[in-house]
Amino acid sequence: MIKSHLKHNKSPFSKRSVTATETAISSNRGHRPLTKRADFIFEMDFKKFFQIILTTVFIFSLQIFSQTKSADLIIFNANIRTLDEKQPKAEAIAISGNKISAVGTNKQIRALTGKETKTIDAAGKLVLPGFNDSHVHFLAIGNQFFSINLRDAKTPQEVVEKIKFYAQFLPKDHWILGGFWDNENWKPNDAPTKELIDAAAPDNPVFLYNKNPQIALVNSKALQIAGFDKKTKEIRNGVIERDGAGEATGILRGEAVRFMKAFTPNPANKQVSAAAETATNYAAYFGITSVQDVHSDDNIEIFRELEKQGKLKTRVYDCVTLPNWKKLAESGIKRAGGDAMLRRGCLKHFSDGDFEVIPDLLKMMIPADKADLQITIHAIGSNANQVVLNAFEQVEKANGKKDRRFRIEHAHRMRTEDIKRFATTDTIASMQPYLFFGGVFNYSQPYRDLLASGASLAFGSDASMTDFDPLYGIYAAVNRANSKDIPNQTISVEEAVKAYTIGSAFAEFQEDVKGTISVGKLADIIILSDDIFTIKPENIPNAKVLTTIVGGKIVYESK
Repeated sequence: MIKSHLKHNKSPFSKRSVTATETAISSNRGHRPLTKRADFIFEMDFKKFFQIILTTVFIFSLQIFSQTKSADLIIFNANIRTLDEKQPKAEAIAISGNKISAVGTNKQIRALTGKETKTIDAAGKLVLPGFNDSHVHFLAIGNQFFSINLRDAKTPQEVVEKIKFYAQFLPKDHWILGGFWDNENWKPNDAPTKELIDAAAPDNPVFLYNKNPQIALVNSKALQIAGFDKKTKEIRNGVIERDGAGEATGILRGEAVRFMKAFTPNPANKQVSAAAETATNYAAYFGITSVQDVHSDDNIEIFRELEKQGKLKTRVYDCVTLPNWKKLAESGIKRAGGDAMLRRGCLKHFSDGDFEVIPDLLKMMIPADKADLQITIHAIGSNANQVVLNAFEQVEKANGKKDRRFRIEHAHRMRTEDIKRFATTDTIASMQPYLFFGGVFNYSQPYRDLLASGASLAFGSDASMTDFDPLYGIYAAVNRANSKDIPNQTISVEEAVKAYTIGSAFAEFQEDVKGTISVGKLADIIILSDDIFTIKPENIPNAKVLTTIVGGKIVYESK
């Protein structure tokens, strides 16, 4: 079970308060049993009693209103895993505006259907809260789509499918570049034409080098941009291949290749807006409705502009480097400051395991923490994790106890004796199961021991370093082969999903507004093709996202 936020936000009805109250009631009962309810009411302060009655009536009226008002969107016939312990499963959800307004049975929720209500028949598919990736490099994810590699393509259809996949995430009119295709390896090995790729990317110009850089393949949109048509004269030392009717086929040679290249964007120019749009499109494809961007660049204005254009499909918590703490503090920014879509107040740093740097770290960490900024530090290795935990303890000693939610990014290869320190320092283990699954990094992660200690887990990917798909991360956490160094660390699908939803929401101070399918929370919801709770664990990566909803709006539907 992922640790509840109630550990940090103490309820006035704590165990100690309840015990004291029960003792007082028991004492009163010893003098005179309360045999009549009228006696009890008479002994209460009348003003307080009247306030309670009014409050109860008000709340009851709100519930009645929420149940009778028609919804904007309804999902029914669903296998809903809410991840809310009060109501773990349901059949249907009602959404009003950008929030969940009701969760219940098909009959209960369909009663909220009005004239303008849109409906989705989930046909028994699994419905979950949107995934929240706690560790990404968001713009770098988008940048990956700026160059396509076709070296391994064995058939013309493989080329088409890869171009089509890229085109669905890139902004309209953005160039698709790269290539290194070799039709000699294709079956059949016919030379490609523009017709081969036109349908795959009708809204994007395509410019793809052959393995020989003196040859390139372009689509019709690229030819239009360059002005290549029947009337175009041949370019000196270059060839625009033509068909029998004189139309350009899409194959360019020599100087014609360089002429076309002049129309493509300069790689030296940062295409940050296009990268952000591509990344948010890609996130929606995987059902990722929130990300925590630890790239350390201040990209908030890029995302804000994208939001103004109505193109931002992902909620972003933007982190900057720890040395920038003063800039944020002087701007009045605090941890998780902002709105539902864009927030700031996260500071990231790196530990290489050098104990001698702790005094220098504390010179930044103590005032940053005092300014109510959240601190997260990258640590891989036993010394690196120990250094960070030592520093966190000293910050707490300097500034006192509070709900600060320290984080260690990766939290990989820690000492066994440091596991319990995550709980005692209220440090969140922000981990990336798939990043350390297989290959040279194939070490067991102490998921089970961390949870048993009372620590909080937040899962992410570290994309673009590895695959962005949360289902790969869940698969890795559930199928983790227990190594000799840390045995018995496999966790359940439910625990892994919680780490990728409510756990990550907790890591960014947002557990009260997202992370579960609960009334009043943001309507960030996904529909999956398969029930990952019941299929064989090894088949989890084969499941696909069918629908992604952010704030009550459908931002992705599979075709």
